[in-house]
Amino acid sequence: MIGDREPARCPTPTPAVMTRVAVRGLDHTCWKCHQPTMCVVAVHTDASQKSEDWVWFEDKHALAFARELLLNTGQTRLAETIKRRFSHTARGAYLSNGCGHCDTIQGDWPLGRAISDYGLAAPLSELPILALGVVAEATWSHLFAGQTTRRHGYPMSWDNVD
Repeated sequence: MIGDREPARCPTPTPAVMTRVAVRGLDHTCWKCHQPTMCVVAVHTDASQKSEDWVWFEDKHALAFARELLLNTGQTRLAETIKRRFSHTARGAYLSNGCGHCDTIQGDWPLGRAISDYGLAAPLSELPILALGVVAEATWSHLFAGQTTRRHGYPMSWDNVD
């Protein structure tokens, strides 16, 4: 007691609800040096059941989020392939995947097409997992709500496809 007053009680902080997220990649061939390179293409939670539940690389806040997850899990070399580069096609610079060998931009349009082709041939769940992390559910919800690109109808596995 302080004098005849009770001390102020601070509310016990509510622990944040956490969710596990995965960063997925695509084995790609660089258009310039023709070497194989890994490109970051999506982030999703364990609860994701459909392709539209994933956040795709064209959403730059998602690509930046994936880069941070890669850095936090020790994937520094791969994370460093994600940076702002100039695109002649887009006539400007944007956050992009780059070749791990020659650092050339791996543009959004060709990667988007490669993902579409992949999704028609194989389930997206077969894309390699590059990193796993745990983030606050609120962080994920904010990232998911801000997305502008969605891919609908690609199977996560062939188990549910007739």
